[in-house]
Amino acid sequence: MTIDLITIIAASAVLLLALITPMMSPFFRRPRQESGDSATDLPPVTVLLVSNGDHTALDEHLPLYLTQEYAPGYHIVVVTEKADLETENVLKRYSNNERLYHTFVPESSRYMSKSKLAITLGVKAAKEEWIVLTDPRCKPADSHWLAALATRFTTHSNLVLGYSNYADESPRLHRFERLHTALYLLREAQKGRAYATNCQYVAFRKSQYMENHGYLEYLKYSIGEYDFLVDKYAPMGHTEVALDPPTRLIENPISDKSWQNKQVYAHEVARHLERGGTARVLHGLDQCALHLNYLLILATGIFAGLTSRWILLGACVAALCITLALRILIGKKALADYQVDIPAWRIIPLEIGMLRHNILTRMRYEYADKNDFISHKV
Repeated sequence: MTIDLITIIAASAVLLLALITPMMSPFFRRPRQESGDSATDLPPVTVLLVSNGDHTALDEHLPLYLTQEYAPGYHIVVVTEKADLETENVLKRYSNNERLYHTFVPESSRYMSKSKLAITLGVKAAKEEWIVLTDPRCKPADSHWLAALATRFTTHSNLVLGYSNYADESPRLHRFERLHTALYLLREAQKGRAYATNCQYVAFRKSQYMENHGYLEYLKYSIGEYDFLVDKYAPMGHTEVALDPPTRLIENPISDKSWQNKQVYAHEVARHLERGGTARVLHGLDQCALHLNYLLILATGIFAGLTSRWILLGACVAALCITLALRILIGKKALADYQVDIPAWRIIPLEIGMLRHNILTRMRYEYADKNDFISHKV
């Protein structure tokens, strides 16, 4: 058994890539989880819930928002459509709670994004400077969520991004993709380059929103409420990132069709964002490294078998084992840190499956009716 130059070079290449490429992943470069400053003077807060017509989720989760233990004080503003009688009936049951305020989107509002208009109405109704915008389908894990989040509302911050897990009963791909994408976005935000969020969860200052005319330039788009908010207001100040477990929200499962639509909408929203190039390039490099590593191991292994280079074949087997072990260990640690309950053996197929998912999503976007993304006022 001889060791020639080809064997040395090829074996070195596959082993080196096996060691390096697992680190080219959002799971390895994930943002830091830091607790807020407990000594900070916490401000009063408004939690803004924009009804999505899911009155069952609102009925289930509203008590969790109304019973937060937060000494500085807070209010809940719920914005609904005027004709949503089932949601109105839910709110009537809590109408005696002094923390709750309810307002409507006028039935006459047309040719603009109702969700963005609803957010603006909620902002105007807010009594406090800091506003936490989220979805009624999201819920805090316990009564200390707001107190933990508010430690990020400092004098020098104007925007706070948080993380929301899909509930454990959601499909694995939904939960995996949520974290995989969020780690890119939150890392950019932590580095001072916030431009979007894939979570239904952001806090901002009322004064800045009103002084800069809210969503004025985005009203024709029927999507992207959270992304446009981040893209517009992040450059106007300092963005904090709240990632430690007490600050997270849990989001109800959604249907696979709704989830796929959200992925398609993200492509359209990305076209109108001012920033994000760095993260998109990084995502592309990570995907290239992931698949190049596997393809090189496979191609080199076939070549080694055909040419009877058994030492090289052994190096390919070792490289594959190293790749799988490192990717599972790194992925398992990230999933555990963000309380995403996915078996370790699922990490590899889910990682590889992200490329297929991204290609299919892109194809759906290209063939989608672009009028679905606007409120039909051009």
